[in-house]
Amino acid sequence: MSEKLLVICNAYPSEQALYRNGFIHRRVKAYKEAGLDVEVFYNHEPVQQAYAYEFDGVRVTVGNEGALELHVASNDFDGYLIHFAEPQRIRPLQKLNVKKPVIVWVHGFEAEAWYRRWFNFINTSEDIKAALEKKDTYYLKQNAFFHDLMTQEELNVSFVNVSKWFQKYVVEPDNGAEFRNSTVIPNLVDEEVFPYREKEDKKRFNILSIRPFASLKYANDQTVGAILELSKRPYFKALSFTICGSGPMFDQTVEPLRQFDNVKLENRFFTQEEIRDLHAEHGIFLSPTRFDSQGVSMCEASSSGLVTISSEVAAVPEFIEHRVSGLLAQPESINDLADLIEELYFDAELFQRLSKQGSLAMLEKCGRKATIGAEVDYIRLQLNKS
Repeated sequence: MSEKLLVICNAYPSEQALYRNGFIHRRVKAYKEAGLDVEVFYNHEPVQQAYAYEFDGVRVTVGNEGALELHVASNDFDGYLIHFAEPQRIRPLQKLNVKKPVIVWVHGFEAEAWYRRWFNFINTSEDIKAALEKKDTYYLKQNAFFHDLMTQEELNVSFVNVSKWFQKYVVEPDNGAEFRNSTVIPNLVDEEVFPYREKEDKKRFNILSIRPFASLKYANDQTVGAILELSKRPYFKALSFTICGSGPMFDQTVEPLRQFDNVKLENRFFTQEEIRDLHAEHGIFLSPTRFDSQGVSMCEASSSGLVTISSEVAAVPEFIEHRVSGLLAQPESINDLADLIEELYFDAELFQRLSKQGSLAMLEKCGRKATIGAEVDYIRLQLNKS
């Protein structure tokens, strides 16, 4: 008999919202393919009366904290897989004193100190005021809760972090505790969705950026600055840039680029299929950042054979090794980003080497076997322990 598991998360796709936490759905589908019996509880507090639907062969129940407690009490699950561990998703398990394994995926905001996103509240006094209010209304309570979750002994709990850097330098210090039972498994970069395609030399003149425009975390302002710097250089018109993304900061951020004929701006959401097609048309992926626990979009581009140019900050060097599987600029250095693009412009051999090695590195670090395969093994290891 296959193991019966309940995934508990803060959002899940439906026919009306195909991409809501799609990364969790990809995991669930892979678990089912591996022989695990998985269903989903989408914890949505405004829902007073729980309801169920099916999406892509997965049974999903939607309800609030009370409905989750009832669902767990009414079923005999062998384990619980939690995405975004906030109190309303953990308390029902504690109240019912479940003894089966609870595995928590640590993603980001739910395990960080309030000041980690400093770059989002340095522009105005209103930003600072909002950040300080959220510190009091969310972060201090959530960090206290996460500390207790890491140190409690009632639940049989273990944790999955997406990078060593994130575990060691963010989650543990920010919550004042060390994990007693944890592992590091990156998010999936699916080689079947983003397969390596050999690049013609001339593709290095086509530069792509696909980023959200909802936070300064994604450093889109640095991408714009690098293009403006390159516009002063004699070969600029031989380059083409495609800037893709969506979010409230898009129009203001890209405004300085509207003067250039060789810059294409796309303010919308892109499906995985559309991203794969964009990968095929370009050779360089420009992805500076200020804070990343992994950086999935740059990993996907590298998997497809683009040469990623990112920032030597946070967890990025754990996935992109400078001059081995990609290129890393110094943090906040617009000139460094421009210089690295220039280097690839003049060095087709370097472009080809990094294109091939970057894809191989992603397969080894983040491919299906290294991520989903490792997660299935880890789940079964925890189940067998209990």
